Amino acid sequence: MIRQDKIKKVEDIKGIFEQKKSIIFTDHSGLKAENTYSMRTRLSEIDSTLRIIKNTLAVRAAKEAYEDIDLEEIFKGPTSMIVCGQDMVSAAKLAKIFGKEFETFKIKAGIMEGKLYDGASVEKLATLPSREVLLAQLLGLMLNPLISFVSVLSVVPRNLALVLDSVRKQKEEAQG
Repeated sequence: MIRQDKIKKVEDIKGIFEQKKSIIFTDHSGLKAENTYSMRTRLSEIDSTLRIIKNTLAVRAAKEAYEDIDLEEIFKGPTSMIVCGQDMVSAAKLAKIFGKEFETFKIKAGIMEGKLYDGASVEKLATLPSREVLLAQLLGLMLNPLISFVSVLSVVPRNLALVLDSVRKQKEEAQG
């Protein structure tokens, strides 16, 4: 590879690291080209991408981008990166599914919000509900006290209406 090409690739990988996006590092040994194409297609549906990288270039980029994270151990053996879009949970779920579909595909580690997590932690992340489900649950929790308050407030007018109706019936019986 020409030196200028290597410099460009290091800069590209460094750019990914510096964007502070969540990244899942995987071992893709034994995968066929059609498998990676299928994986890329499915990842693109959740705004994520699969990048197969050269370890020596990735280590150099990581050293330039991260001062406090050492990724040398991760970049041993065939390594690819799943660069996550907005939702790392969905990408982790897909990576876990890929691990079941393709026996040689493994999750090595992940970076989220500038912190390094091991493969087991990334797989645990895959068990969380999606971002949309979590937001819906949070909204439900936030609305529950409001709904209870509104129902308590509606009791007073309803009771007043019942009392007035009872008084009306008593007056009708007294007159009749």
